[in-house]
Amino acid sequence: MGKKKKEETKDEPAEDKPPSSKKAKVEHVLEGKSEEEVLPNEDNTVAQSIFYFQGTKDGGGKKLQLLVSAFNSQQLDQYEIFRRSTFQKSNVRKLMQSIVGGSVSQNVVIAMAGMAKVYVGEIVEAACQARDNRNEGGPLRPKHIRESVRKIKTEK
Repeated sequence: MGKKKKEETKDEPAEDKPPSSKKAKVEHVLEGKSEEEVLPNEDNTVAQSIFYFQGTKDGGGKKLQLLVSAFNSQQLDQYEIFRRSTFQKSNVRKLMQSIVGGSVSQNVVIAMAGMAKVYVGEIVEAACQARDNRNEGGPLRPKHIRESVRKIKTEK
């Protein structure tokens, strides 16, 4: 019993193929969201963009690949650092158990570590903006981080 291969003619457009141009690919991925809402910019960090695509129906695999292909070199470096960074699960578990006063499941620990990672990313992004607003160069200082935490708390 042989399986018949579905033949695709040149007249029939392929439904699953994304558009060929880079901008059209990104617009295809956004599905009703504006580019400003999803792609990294001054209001939307690389981490937030990634978090958005990971929460999509298919896990964001193909969409995340298209998003990454639209990054400039600085955003790509940030993405690589974001992917490699992690909180130790044992430390997160200990902290959560001390707060809750009981045991915490592994799934909750993983979720909390992910949320903490995104929150720290937001703090660092805001601290970089605070440093740049003061026209200061060099590494981040505690005053930049304090200012960014204060800013994030007032926004929420």
